[in-house]
Amino acid sequence: MSVRWPIFVTGTDTEVGKTVVSAALAAALARGGGVRALKPVASGVEPGTAGEDAELLAFAAGHAVPEGGVRLRTPCSPHRAAIIEGRTVEPAMILNWIAENLGEVTVVEGVGGWEAPITVDFHVSDLAAALRGRVLLIARDRLGVLNHTLLTVAAIRARGLTLVGVVLVDPELGTSHNLADLRLLLPDVVVAPFPRLPNLERETLANAGAALLAALPPG
Repeated sequence: MSVRWPIFVTGTDTEVGKTVVSAALAAALARGGGVRALKPVASGVEPGTAGEDAELLAFAAGHAVPEGGVRLRTPCSPHRAAIIEGRTVEPAMILNWIAENLGEVTVVEGVGGWEAPITVDFHVSDLAAALRGRVLLIARDRLGVLNHTLLTVAAIRARGLTLVGVVLVDPELGTSHNLADLRLLLPDVVVAPFPRLPNLERETLANAGAALLAALPPG
């Protein structure tokens, strides 16, 4: 697969598997060298750390965790966490941090879902638009995923951004039809399943990421 990155990994919601999929992509791409995997904004982060998500991404990509980025302690939407903590988050600061940490190939993971507010006036969707990257949408294979995915796909396209595909993660009991239904409802979008991984070792991540890359369209 020939790719032009950055790619922006977002979700239909929080806790849908964005970090593991991002790490898998980073690990697979790292086999060719020059990859960076970034988590510019995170909440619910232990003070003095970069956060588990950023650490997994850096581990998968094979580089040190970049210093900086927006790290908020309170486990809620970034805009609310910043208010609670009396902090000011500037979108320009986030974009500059990403620019300073770009690699030849860059995977950027968003926070929460597509319209999660980073500030009141700057949402995850605005971050993706500012980066002008291609968007990969992650959805958890559960009841309600059809509605959540269709709404988010429409919102991504309304911003004029390129949707790389939809990745369906971690099926729940009784949802085996969701993959087929999303392929039926989104005939012009690649909808790919992502397996439940036995561990998060780099080789396991890389193999899953390589399989996903093979399923996505060239670009």
